Amino acid sequence: MKLRAGCARTSRTLVVIASLAVIAVLAPVVASATRISDPFGFQIQVPSDGLIVHESAGRAVITVFRAPSESGAGAQVRYITSGDGYNPDTDAPFDCGGTPCTATSLDFTSVKGELDFLPGQTSATFAVPITDHGTTSVAKTLRVALFGPSPIGLGSVSSATLTILNDDSFSPPTPGNPLGLPVAPTGDNPLAGARFFIDHESAVAKASRHDAALRAIAGQPGTARFGTFSYSSPYVPDIAVAVSRYLTRAAAQEPGAIPLLATYRLVHRVCGNGDSPQEERDYHDFITGFAQGIGSYPAVLFLEMDSLITSPCLNPRGLAVRMSELSDAINVLSATCPHVVVYLDAGAADALHAPQAARLLERAGVAQIQGFFLNATHFDWTSNEIRYGRKISRLIGGKHFVINTGENGRGPLRPMNIVKQGLEVLCNPVGRGLGPKPTTHTGYRGVDMFAWTTNPGESGGQCQDQPGYELAGAPPTGAYWPTYGVMLVRNADYRPR
Repeated sequence: MKLRAGCARTSRTLVVIASLAVIAVLAPVVASATRISDPFGFQIQVPSDGLIVHESAGRAVITVFRAPSESGAGAQVRYITSGDGYNPDTDAPFDCGGTPCTATSLDFTSVKGELDFLPGQTSATFAVPITDHGTTSVAKTLRVALFGPSPIGLGSVSSATLTILNDDSFSPPTPGNPLGLPVAPTGDNPLAGARFFIDHESAVAKASRHDAALRAIAGQPGTARFGTFSYSSPYVPDIAVAVSRYLTRAAAQEPGAIPLLATYRLVHRVCGNGDSPQEERDYHDFITGFAQGIGSYPAVLFLEMDSLITSPCLNPRGLAVRMSELSDAINVLSATCPHVVVYLDAGAADALHAPQAARLLERAGVAQIQGFFLNATHFDWTSNEIRYGRKISRLIGGKHFVINTGENGRGPLRPMNIVKQGLEVLCNPVGRGLGPKPTTHTGYRGVDMFAWTTNPGESGGQCQDQPGYELAGAPPTGAYWPTYGVMLVRNADYRPR
């Protein structure tokens, strides 16, 4: 098998002061602020519960103070804010309470300036503009720091972490329109009429700037894949931040567009007994963080690519573990993400028999979600997958499905020895082409979408176990390979064959 790496708000209380009009209301909070014993340096005034701002407030007001005993003369202190990024002073990400700062320029506007204290003045404020995304998602953090004081020095609290709470209230999903589309779908396809996000910062988009042929791929909505690889950077502390950042950027760059997401976390060449108890807990933590990162953002999710198609290598215990993990994922997503439409992997027509796939889907909990998706890492003909999907659908109460058509325009490449090498070549097979473009107008009842659930041109790995069948020179799994992408474009056949 080819593996591809891929709360309602209760108040508008600000950090210290939301605006001059509510100073009296917030006085008890200010009174409980922590004051450091060092009376001689400038300090950031930190409430006992920390520096916290609700995104809907629009700005955070930070108070800096100095001891009355040092206020006889005028003085100055400078301030600066820093979020996600490189700190040249430490040769590492900016630190926010022991972890990398996670707020980006889409979450706040960085400020830098000077506060001038007059004789007798003991406090002054500056404001940090905060962006209101209108959503519920994970909190983001940034660093607030003082520097360059004159004529007195800094006290112990010369820097602090400001936490932005993304906790706007949201409406429950409308029956038949979970994505909150401006025009509600009139049929039974919740994706109908949606405009999907095209990521102009994706690997293929960047490659298309050097090779115009790749614009045929870059101009179509792709699917953002998430797994442990999504937070391997020192600047991304966890999966919640990774997916939240992506959705925040998508909403800012193409308002109203619906992102396509996929998870690829369970399948790591696991066979036999399946995941250990610790790995089960790790997966639960992953999917919980993933769901919290999505929050109230609308999205379409292709849940756990290859999770069912690889299940034949599991023994009964391993299969029970896999089903438990998928069921848990569906429960967590259903409870946390009100505007996400979920489809679960169901393999491909040339990999699992329809009754087998149906039993696995039911056991995993497909009844709670929209349906299933097919052909995720295969190249099978669209028509074969439609027939296969309809067989499965009839066995599980008419559930709808999505077909990956990103690389199946020329169908699968059959190896010479199918007994030893499988029914089709899965590692960068030669001569393949783009299939039907992403659309919800499939022309087939029950087929909600033709989607590019794998981004055409991503490498299927360095297998090279079938010379002459695999395009030579492949980079590692998941890396974007322009050479392969160009081949797919040149061999494209957008008809649903």
